[in-house]
Amino acid sequence: MTQNVNIAVKTESGQVKKISHGVIFQPETQFKGGSVKWFDDSKLIKPEYRK
Repeated sequence: MTQNVNIAVKTESGQVKKISHGVIFQPETQFKGGSVKWFDDSKLIKPEYRK
C-alpha cells in the first residue's frame, strides 16, 4: 500500500510556484488470526533490593 503526498514548497505573492511530492510505503498486514503472545511487564520491574 502506498500513499502519495503533495506539498507546496514555494509560493510567491500568494500563488504556488512549485509543488513537491513524496510517497509513503506501508507493508501489507500479515496477521492471519490466532492468538497474540503478550509481553509480561512484571519482568521489567526491578526487585526491591536493587533500589
